[in-house]
Amino acid sequence: MIDSGVIDLTSEPADSEDIQKAIAASLHETPGILGGQVTKEEQDISRILEASLAESKAGTKRKRGDLWFVDPLNPHERKRSEKWPVGLKNVGNTCWFSAVIQSLFHLRQFRHLVLNFQFHQPTEAGVDGSPVDNRNLLFMKELRSLFGLLVGSSKKYVDPSKAVEILKEAFSSPTGGNDSQQDVSEFQHKLLEWLEDAFKVYKNKPSTSTSEESKSDCDKEIKSPVVDLFYGQFKAEGINEGKGFLNVETFGQFPLQVSGFRDIHESLEAATSPGEIEAVSSDVTQKSGQELWFTRLPPVLTFELSRFQFNQQLGRPEKIHNKIEFPQVIYMDRYMERNQSITRQRREDGKKLKEQLKLLKAKLDKFLRYGSGNKRVPLQDVLQYALEFAQSKGSSETTTATLSTSLNQDVDMESPRATVSSDNKASPRLPTCDLPDVAMSSYTRSPIRPPRTIDSVSSPSPRHVGESELKVLENCLHRWRTEVEMDVRELQENIASLEEKVSGMYSDETMMKFPYHLHAVLVHEGQAASGHYWAYIYDVIHEKWLKFNDITVTESSWEELEKEGVGGYHNASAYCLMYVDRSRLQYNDVASAQHLETMDCLPSDLSKMVTEDNRAFAKEIELWNEDQARKTAEAEAKAAAEKKMVKSQSTAYTQTSQLSGRPSLHVVHAQISSQETLKAVNNHIDLQLSPDKILIQSVNQELKRLSALGGEQVQQLLPQDDLRLKHMLIYMVFNRADIKLQQLTELEQFSYLKNLEQSEKGRAIRSAANEFVLRYQKDCSPELERRLEEWHNKYQLFREVVYLFVKGLEAFSKERFAEALPYIDQAWHYNSDCCANGKYEHFGVNRKMMAYFRRTCLQSLNTSATEQFESEEDISEALTLMNSLILPTLPALFTSGYAADVSAAEEMREKWCAFLGEQLSDSKIDKLQDFLSKLFEPPTEVKRQCSQHIRNSDLSDLYTRYKLIMDELHKSGELKKAVSC
Repeated sequence: MIDSGVIDLTSEPADSEDIQKAIAASLHETPGILGGQVTKEEQDISRILEASLAESKAGTKRKRGDLWFVDPLNPHERKRSEKWPVGLKNVGNTCWFSAVIQSLFHLRQFRHLVLNFQFHQPTEAGVDGSPVDNRNLLFMKELRSLFGLLVGSSKKYVDPSKAVEILKEAFSSPTGGNDSQQDVSEFQHKLLEWLEDAFKVYKNKPSTSTSEESKSDCDKEIKSPVVDLFYGQFKAEGINEGKGFLNVETFGQFPLQVSGFRDIHESLEAATSPGEIEAVSSDVTQKSGQELWFTRLPPVLTFELSRFQFNQQLGRPEKIHNKIEFPQVIYMDRYMERNQSITRQRREDGKKLKEQLKLLKAKLDKFLRYGSGNKRVPLQDVLQYALEFAQSKGSSETTTATLSTSLNQDVDMESPRATVSSDNKASPRLPTCDLPDVAMSSYTRSPIRPPRTIDSVSSPSPRHVGESELKVLENCLHRWRTEVEMDVRELQENIASLEEKVSGMYSDETMMKFPYHLHAVLVHEGQAASGHYWAYIYDVIHEKWLKFNDITVTESSWEELEKEGVGGYHNASAYCLMYVDRSRLQYNDVASAQHLETMDCLPSDLSKMVTEDNRAFAKEIELWNEDQARKTAEAEAKAAAEKKMVKSQSTAYTQTSQLSGRPSLHVVHAQISSQETLKAVNNHIDLQLSPDKILIQSVNQELKRLSALGGEQVQQLLPQDDLRLKHMLIYMVFNRADIKLQQLTELEQFSYLKNLEQSEKGRAIRSAANEFVLRYQKDCSPELERRLEEWHNKYQLFREVVYLFVKGLEAFSKERFAEALPYIDQAWHYNSDCCANGKYEHFGVNRKMMAYFRRTCLQSLNTSATEQFESEEDISEALTLMNSLILPTLPALFTSGYAADVSAAEEMREKWCAFLGEQLSDSKIDKLQDFLSKLFEPPTEVKRQCSQHIRNSDLSDLYTRYKLIMDELHKSGELKKAVSC
């Protein structure tokens, strides 16, 4: 029975005035005109609530004209992979549209219907009809175009704006607010209704290609192919206030309750098996009840899972997150009218089996949870503990250790009382055995005994037990435990046998003639007021699940679908299940299926439209390539001119500079370790050797020293100490750079050493270094120079990552999280470029450590924002934190690759969603729903925040700063948490 304070619905909250309108509308009860259990009053309530949502100022929407997703400038990023399904662009809270349309498009029969719909007057379709007919036909026209693009587009995703605008106008209110997030099942219901009407208007429907057997089962009066495909019939029969009734109704989406059911079979049983009808008047004494039987099932069977309920006391809807399982194949035989007598008998048999099962489980529970107190343990364990106690022996030896306190009195002990269960039956008693008489005296106050000595803390043991007593007790306890184990095993076997019988009651051939295979699962993540939709769709040709998430189409698995679909996992759960009868949809016709995946299946008008669109996209790619080629040629010409200018100078490597006027990276990186390089020269400069030989010995000494540092020593010291910051060659050795590149880098270090200019011998050594560098360049290929330049760029990027990270950690250590987060987040993105998103971890900073500090900053800021939002009237500071820091950074947690990040992001979402169940002011509700919609935006490519310009002077003393902050974090314990989380 539904609580009087809750109305079950699949829409957004209504104002009190709208609820009154809904109640008034409900007084005019008429039979359902759209099938199923959706009555006229329910439709009125739904429409009123929709209108309220659309005109509500607390909608989860953006202003008209705001962009939801911006296309990448590079058309290659929008290019479709060969034969991979096409996605749909989110054009503003339209993930619901994408989820439903993709599910329908991948139904071959439905795709065939839409693509081959022919207008009598294509250029003036519906002009002379009613406004509703015109709208339906206009939508059909746009849907055909959209389906054509989904078949043959060269783009990885297409724009559904035209079709969406028609829908939004139909859903809009008189005030013009038409961007509210629509409920999936309601939208699908209206969509099919529109298409059904479109076919009725023009009566030129292509064949649905269903088998002759299925056609004969259909209602002869139903001629619409949409009805043939999606609509079924059931018969409701029973007694209402003593009078029998029999109704036959049409249904499109069959509603199933979620609360209180383990799987959809249990929910179906509850919806169709005999159930009591609640009396309208309290004066009625006669019982009423009904049961449902399906008389005809459609080829596409859709179950709507009721995951929303409207709480009248709070004045807003609530989402039901309960878990409910669903199979990949469901057999509907037990619910068919043709099997009515068999099902009724088996339901009776099942009822008896379940009663036996309940009794056996209760008996087993007595064994597994034995005792009379709150803490209960398995009976076999109790017997085992008693046996261990009896067998334990206390120590009689005296040692130097004594008890610090003697007992003034013994503890009063009572004999255990018999436990009586709730049904007034004594609890199971242990089998009896004859024991020798043992004198038992009551425990009374006794005189103080002298302290006993112990050598260690030991387990309790009997004070006095004879050998004969122990032997008898051991025999009894062993036998009792064996008997209990046998009883438990027998109960478990009987329970397993009964459960197998219950689960297999409908597994025989007679009840497995109507298999329906799962085609699509529509998932909603979020709360009732906002969230995000996506769809899992089964690819029959390639036999795998695909995930359609707006523009992104990825390969998935049944395990992922179950985790996100059954419910109970964060805020994601299945909202709609779409099953198909493959035998009636000709799923075994592989050739036909493959044909529908190609341009050959398109009618001429659609083929022409798609071809023109592809030609325009190809032209865009061509222009882009030409523009990029031009820019590349200009860059190469500029680089060649710079290189020629540099080589024309006698001191090529001492005077190089970038066009910006900044020193070259070669010079910058040489300066970092100039003191170490100078020290290596000074170790040999006094030797009576030529400058060339002094240089060679100095270089070899440095190479040997740095190779030792760049090996295991770096790894052992990380992350508290990072020697890579002290010398570029350590970075190169650690990342296994080519030995020739290492040698050339070290020679550059000597060629840039200006301190050598102070003596004649020093100048000669530096000149020799320059000559070696030029000789290396001349002898080696240009590829070597290019690779060396790449290493300098990588090392510079690595140092910038460390600089940003250190800046963030310095603020983090002072608990200035708002200041720390932008630095750490920017460092994360730079680091992702540096180590190719974790592919080359050693090229950057420890990603797990960075993720920890970014996550901790976000959690702290989110906690601060939620506390301010809840407790303060002025929430401007909370909104600033949300809009400037939390919302821009949060999406990156879902793509970091760390489960801890995803869990933290979900918890932060849930904290904000929890406010939906509280009493808030109108202004707070406005703000809450505004950024709740942003919280649940689809996780597309993460947009980086504005990058800070980093100067070379900023990177001075970088090693020292890194070491200081890491030592501080080590002392506080944060560093250990970061690397071990």
